[in-house]
Amino acid sequence: MDLDLDAPGLIGRAGVWAELVALLGPERSDGAGALLVGPAGIGKTTLVDRFAEHARQRGLPVLRATGESGAEAYSVLRALFGGARLDDLPGGQHRALHAALTGASAGPDLLALRAAVCAAASLLAGDRTLVLAVDDVDRTDPPSLDLLLTLTSVLSWRQLPVVALFAARTERAPVELAELVRQIPVPPLTDREAERLLDRLGAPAGATRLEVLRRAAGNPLALHEYGAGPGTPAEAGVAEMFARRVRDLPEVSRHALTLAAAGERSVTALARAEPAVTLAAWQPAEEAGLVTVTDAVVRFRHPLVEFAVFDTAGVDARRRAHRILARASADPRRALWHRAEAADGVDPQLAAELIAAARTLDGAAAVTAIGLLEQAGDRLPAAGRAPVLLEAAARAAAVGRIRWAADIAARARAALTPDADPAMRAGLDALASWVLTMRGRVADAAALLTGALTGSDPAAPPATLIDTAALPAFLLGSGPLHEALGAALLAAGGGNPLALALVRPDERVRAAIRDVPDPVTAAQLGPAAVAGAAAMLLDEPEEALRLLTPGVRAAVGGTAASVILTAPGAACWALIDTGRWVEAERWLVPLLASPVTAEATMVRAGAQVQLAVIGAGRGRAEPELAEPAEPALRLRLGWARGVAAAAAGEHREAYRRLRAAVEIPHPWQPLLLPDLIVAAGHAGRTAQARAIHERLREAYRGSWLTARTRSRLAAADALLVPDPAHGARRLSAVLDAPGADRWPFERAVLAVELADRLRRAQQPARARDVLVGALDTFERLRAAAWTARVHTDLRIATAPTEGDRFAGLSAQQEQIVRLAARGLTNREIGERLFLSPRTVGSHLYRLFPQLGVTNRTQLGDLVAALDRRAPRDPRRAADGPAPKGQP
Repeated sequence: MDLDLDAPGLIGRAGVWAELVALLGPERSDGAGALLVGPAGIGKTTLVDRFAEHARQRGLPVLRATGESGAEAYSVLRALFGGARLDDLPGGQHRALHAALTGASAGPDLLALRAAVCAAASLLAGDRTLVLAVDDVDRTDPPSLDLLLTLTSVLSWRQLPVVALFAARTERAPVELAELVRQIPVPPLTDREAERLLDRLGAPAGATRLEVLRRAAGNPLALHEYGAGPGTPAEAGVAEMFARRVRDLPEVSRHALTLAAAGERSVTALARAEPAVTLAAWQPAEEAGLVTVTDAVVRFRHPLVEFAVFDTAGVDARRRAHRILARASADPRRALWHRAEAADGVDPQLAAELIAAARTLDGAAAVTAIGLLEQAGDRLPAAGRAPVLLEAAARAAAVGRIRWAADIAARARAALTPDADPAMRAGLDALASWVLTMRGRVADAAALLTGALTGSDPAAPPATLIDTAALPAFLLGSGPLHEALGAALLAAGGGNPLALALVRPDERVRAAIRDVPDPVTAAQLGPAAVAGAAAMLLDEPEEALRLLTPGVRAAVGGTAASVILTAPGAACWALIDTGRWVEAERWLVPLLASPVTAEATMVRAGAQVQLAVIGAGRGRAEPELAEPAEPALRLRLGWARGVAAAAAGEHREAYRRLRAAVEIPHPWQPLLLPDLIVAAGHAGRTAQARAIHERLREAYRGSWLTARTRSRLAAADALLVPDPAHGARRLSAVLDAPGADRWPFERAVLAVELADRLRRAQQPARARDVLVGALDTFERLRAAAWTARVHTDLRIATAPTEGDRFAGLSAQQEQIVRLAARGLTNREIGERLFLSPRTVGSHLYRLFPQLGVTNRTQLGDLVAALDRRAPRDPRRAADGPAPKGQP
């Protein structure tokens, strides 16, 4: 699936960029600052630069600085305020700031200086928002950092019109600053994004590229430096691009680098393990741009440099380094790992030690456990490797290390013997399909699972295959995997809740899900996430969120395990459908920037689609988004785009999108029928919509359906009734039924159609009341296009007053007029209503004479006057401020 979106001028980074842009939005809920964190070379500086430029393009004043180790006092303060005119500061503050900026020998008054920095920021902001951006804040001189902390403390209480963005290496982020602002991790590039970057750089294809991708681990700096290398010959090894700089170093420096690449980064520990490695040994490596040594810690420039150091050293030197570190390590597990790295050939006793040590580790030590198990596989005889490697791969998958899991699983499959246990093969198939699904290759995962399920024992299909097949079967809807899963569930007499909810839903499944207790322990998160996803599919959103929320927090917080990676997607569908859009966004945006999901293409793709669905509901112009390959995501995106087109009065476009979406065979299919029928009526396609309705009604006849699906089918029946009064009675019964308000957006959209039928049935007062109720929902959801349409319909529902110049306008024309009256440009109006700026301008050119105005100022006065005279609509105009006391 090609859903990797780009930040401006970058490849990828859409999730992080969305969080940064939100800092400049009108409704910041998390304070007015953020701290970008990530390893060296991950792209923090570029993001800071892009953010500063974005702010400048919006007409905001920007102050930009970069911290530098060893710089003199107040160097960052001078970079920020040195060129500003601050003569209007009070005398004491001005003197203190001047003393700091000029390095006066007496030094500044610190209390006055802290006040001066806040006052200067406010002065420079004026009536706008000042943007302050500091890169490498971890290297900022201490006096400047103290002032930045003071400024940020004030910002956290929203006492200054300032937005601050800082960037620091993860391991060096100032603790005090991290407590004041939200941290935004910058994850590695995904495989697809890294490929696109290498394409842009003209790097070679083939085996060399695959090696670069694997070794670079999504680090943009590593990829840039490799791509910018001299000629980047395809035949050259990856290490050769950096090996010359290593070979030119003194022998003691090469030895020091080899020890660091072997896994020890503390300068003190390295000197203790090998006394010859003094501080002087690191200077040539630093001067060659291979490492930095700060706070007695060695850091490689990027992963390809580290690999080049180790590769250049050779096998003997590497083993010697590990033996040295094994003897010096105070951690028994770390020493054991070094011993394994230094070993050569099969050693069952060492393998047993490694396995025993790995099985005592969990949680934060999971990565260490995976490494130990992988080492154990290398030390076992060939016949015993596969089970241990499968265990290692499963644990790598459980913590979101999908590339690592795939590599280890491939080694496990290669180690399988012809007489291997069928359960072992099933476990490998399940893991391989899960990896494919997470990487966005759902069709490949389905093909693998379908073959494995149909080829397994018909009387006892492996539970691991059934459990793993549920997610891709949900994403793909009807098809071979769905059928194979149904047969396997029948043969096995049951399965996990998601598989049953998808293939064999009934009241027993629904009741069983409601009986699942709240997850309390880490071990319960996975089963609860599966049950929560099933609850979402069975339209039990409250149960879904109860069971999924702990897993979502684990995923967003970076501690997700296996199926928990999919918890946010399931939970956010429940939030979206129940009108809790703001909560969904608060989970989705951090998820896109989480390092845990950096390799989970499908998780990120689903989050992008969900954000697009929310944007369409609000009437926002969405970013470029490729058509999802997975039917479930394609259906939801098509549905949302169709309803958005209907809000804008583009009924033919609405029908086209909804018609395409409703043909996708998926359990969500019937939910689209009411919106399709409405769009068809406006577009003159009622006969075609009626045929689709009859076909789907017949297809689902006799099937167990959720209350939501039954309600939507009943609404579709009512909308096809020709008589307005009769149709209004039936539709009103659907909207007033118990539980209908669980789906507020769907109910409000149908209420607009109910009001239309009531008007045609000569019931204008009731139509007006129905519209006012819908308006409450649309305003709460900030669904701008629907809010504007209801304002127009309210005017239609009330007999126009004498001289009401809006009476002859269409819904779309009034939306354009109201947005123009608010001061939006033609381009901004077009983005809201999915129109081109030229179309908007053409409408306004024709409407100005009709309304008796010659400019937008007069238009604003006219709209305000007409709204004051509106007889029954006390609410705001489209997207305008609500009266006091109104939400």
